[in-house]
Formats: sequence, structure tokens, C-alpha cells
Amino acid sequence: MKRKLLTFTGLILAGMFTNQLYAQDYQPFTVQSGFNADVIANGVGTSASSTNNDVDGVSYAFVSRDFQLTATSAALTYGLPINGIINSAVASTSGLTYQLGSYSANNSLRLQTAGDSGTLQFSNPLSATVVYMLATGGSGNCTVDATVNFTDNTSQTFTGVAINDWYGGSSYAIQGIGRINKTNDNLESGSGTNPRLYQLPLAIDAANQSKTVKSVTVTKTGTGGIPNIFGFAANAFNACGTPVNITAATTMTGATLSWTVPTSGAPASGYQYYLSTSSTAPTATTTPTGTVASGTSVNLGNSLTTGQTYYFWVRSNCGGSSQSFWRMKQFVPGQISATYTAGDINTQYSSSVSTTSTTNCPGTLSITIPSGYKVQSTDVSYTMTTASNGWMAEQRSLLVCSTNGTAEAAVSSGSGSSTGTYSYNRTGLTIANNLTGTVNYELRAWRTYGGSDCNADYNKVDNGTYTVTLTLQPASALATNEVSTKGNERIAYPNPFADTLYLEKAENVKKAVLTDPSGVVVTTVENPSSALFLGGIKSGMYILTLTMKDGSVKSMKTIKK
Repeated sequence: MKRKLLTFTGLILAGMFTNQLYAQDYQPFTVQSGFNADVIANGVGTSASSTNNDVDGVSYAFVSRDFQLTATSAALTYGLPINGIINSAVASTSGLTYQLGSYSANNSLRLQTAGDSGTLQFSNPLSATVVYMLATGGSGNCTVDATVNFTDNTSQTFTGVAINDWYGGSSYAIQGIGRINKTNDNLESGSGTNPRLYQLPLAIDAANQSKTVKSVTVTKTGTGGIPNIFGFAANAFNACGTPVNITAATTMTGATLSWTVPTSGAPASGYQYYLSTSSTAPTATTTPTGTVASGTSVNLGNSLTTGQTYYFWVRSNCGGSSQSFWRMKQFVPGQISATYTAGDINTQYSSSVSTTSTTNCPGTLSITIPSGYKVQSTDVSYTMTTASNGWMAEQRSLLVCSTNGTAEAAVSSGSGSSTGTYSYNRTGLTIANNLTGTVNYELRAWRTYGGSDCNADYNKVDNGTYTVTLTLQPASALATNEVSTKGNERIAYPNPFADTLYLEKAENVKKAVLTDPSGVVVTTVENPSSALFLGGIKSGMYILTLTMKDGSVKSMKTIKK
């Protein structure tokens, strides 16, 4: 056992020294096939209706943040990101991301018993110095053998790769994502720190780094928990340097994206970019949306949809067939924010805290909504730091919209029986939805140890870190009962539909927008073809609005089966 550990460590060190010689770029592998279980509950309905297996063998599965038991259930404040993109929390690989499989299909390579094996095949083969595996162990620690397969039909095998149990392990890529019991639909938040997905590095031998990785075969070895493999990423090499430091400056209906020249220098033929409302990454052969011949920014105009999440990719064009990897930035037009800068926020001592608890020392923020818009969702982020002999595990905090008296569904807790700084970041909160005018927030913070009343002697919220970000939408967004189709004209069929809506006279349509009954934009398609593929959205009622090339607007209710 010791020999395997030393060998594995040696491979990592060899990869680290090799990496110093080449330019690298963190790239997610896109899994084309090989998942054998759906262990992520999503959409509206029972967890059993959107999964076909569990993670741990005793009926517990992961949840997506869009999971609701019923259409009126409160939105989750935890869960896996709806877009399936995991931004690794491992400090040494800042910028590394993973793309999870569809939550509406098999999304885990689940290996129940010793000897079980499976191969995840990639649609975007890459050369790599290190391959990173995203995995977790259900019901205990476990070990696997991982074989990295190259396109020349050679391979490199890593034996005895240890995967931690999904609760409490180290080197996690993401934590605090919660879970659900499939037998009774009881949700568990994990107190903001559990369950976890872990990042396992597989350092590729120098002789294999020029080869292209096409797949990875994983085999369970020995006893222990149940390995679940969710994805892979690479520290990849490309002679054409990738743009870095992408930023987005947004208005209500527009955005300007900027980036920094690659460390290898400006590309000979400028840059190419790709814009989409889908998180599905473009491939090397995807036709770009546009090009930037000179400079390092592009203005996307003022026809974007307020409150819609957009995905912007940019790559260097080094001439001929030589392009860099795509680099992505997610942004939302119509987001405004405010940051508390009046000093550290004190915590109040309390041995027991609930969502109705108050403090004598909240941090207050106010944001004025521009005329014609309303709140679609709220994000909050901040850090809390200990002092004296306070612990991070003793931190408690809650965001409240004091304008309407609505609080988050759960109190957030820190983790760790030690001193330090703990980061908090929650998105998609519904506590201020549909409000207009000036909206007020309170961040209430407590500690469960040390002193009395309010002070910063043991725990505090750090000055300049408490930020509230609002995503807005037009205040005049149509309600369900306001939508009709003029003269009962059919604009799309069938209704209800399964995966695809077909547009009547698509050649006359400038833009198609699908919203849910509350007015939240689900997808926007410019100059659509006759077929709108909507297989990735959850079942339910939607509103389809078509903006025609002659300036007229047509809408209809439609149902996804």
C-alpha cells in the first residue's frame, strides 16, 4: 500500500515539474458516453421520478438547485448548479472547471461492487499533463483503478486511487450541495459543508503527454463505499495561447466583454467568440458567432434579454487551423449590486438560532431598482473571520429582505473546529422577487460561543465582503393569464410537446423567447429555425413569445410533457 502511494506521489511531482516547461490550460472533458446511473434529482416532482439510482446504496441522491417536490415548494438554497458547471474549490487549480452530465439522463459512473468497471468516452479528446477526476464515495471511503486511454490505443493505469466518503473529506471540488432521501423525499442541506465531490489528480507520464486522451476506464477495487465518477478535466497543452481574465460589463439589455492577451503573446489573426444561452461548450469545429480582428473586447449590442443567463466563449486565432481552447464567461444583463463598506459587522451571541431570530447589529444594504424593472432573484456573498479562540464552526448567518420581511429558508453555518476565514456564497434566492423601488436587506450574523450580545471579539463579517447582487427583469413581464394568441392563430406545435416545438412560418420570426409562468426567461433563440429543441427543460407550462421581423409580437401557452 505504501509503495502505491509513493508511486502515485512521484507521478504527481513529475507532472508538476513537466508543467513548468509548457503552457497549460484547464479544460473540462465532455463525456459522450459511459454514465450508467442518474443520481441527481432535478425539476418538479418526487426525487424517484427524476433519478434511477442512489449515490450510497441506502437511498440518498444528490439534488440540483432547481429541484422542487411540487411547483409551490420553496426554492433550494443549496444543491448542484443548474447548468452543471463545477468551478473547482481546490486552490492550486484555480480556474479548473468540470461539466456534469445532464441531470435528466445518466450522470454518474456508479460502481457498486468490487470488479465493476466502466469507461467514460470524451467527445473532445485533449492532450494533457494532468487528468483530474471528479468523484465521491457513497457510504464510505473507496478505491479504484483508473486507466487513461489514448487515441493511439495505448494507455496509462493508476492503481489504488483513494476516493473519500461524500461527507467530510478533503481536496473537495465542491461542498455543501445537500442530498435527498429517495424513499421519503426528505431533504438535507448538509449545513453548507456536505456532501462533497472530490478532485483526484492523475499525472500523465512525460512520454504520454503528447498523446491525446480519448477516455478513462475506472474499476472499483476492494471493499468500502460506492465510487461515483461524475466527470473529468485536464491540464491541457495548446501551442496557441488562450485569452485570460475575461470580464463582463453589463447594462439592462447589453454587455461588453473584455479579456487579456495570452501570456504567449497576441495571436496573429485576432480572436473568435461564441455567444449562447446554453452552457453547452462549443467544440473546436463550432462556427464562431463573430470575430475580433484587433483589440481585446467586443460590444454585444443592446438586444440582449434582461435577466437571461448568457455564456460567452472566446479563443485566440493564431492563423490557419491553429486556434486556442475556448475560455468561458457567464453573465446576466440587468444585474445590479451593492457592497457594505461601513466596517466589520459584529456577531451576536446566541446558543440557538433560527430563521426568525434577529440581532441587535445587522448589516443593512439598500438597492434601488431602475424604473420599469423588478427583482427576479437575489445573490449574496461575504466572508466571516474568527478572532481570539473563536471557531469557524461557531458562525451563523442569515439574509433577510426587510422590505417584505422574508428570510432565507435556512441559516448558514461555518465549518471547522479552528480559527480562520470562511466564505459564503448563495445564489438564486427568491426572498425579494417581484419587488420594485428601493429594496432593503439585512445580514444577520451570530456566534454560538464567546461573550455576550454584539461584538467582533470571536467572529465577525469582514468589511467590504458583504455584497448583494440582484438579477432584474422587466416589470411588465406577462403573467400567465395575460397571454393569448391573437385570433387563436397557431404559432407552434405540437402542444403539449415532448422535446421539440415546431414554429409556423419560422422564416418570419426574428426572436423566440420561452418564459415560465412567473416571467423568468428560460431560453432565447435569435433567428430560430423551424425546430426549437427544448429537451433540457423540466416539465410544466411555459409561454412562447415570438418577435416577428415586421415588429409584431405573438404569444401562446405551451406545455412540456
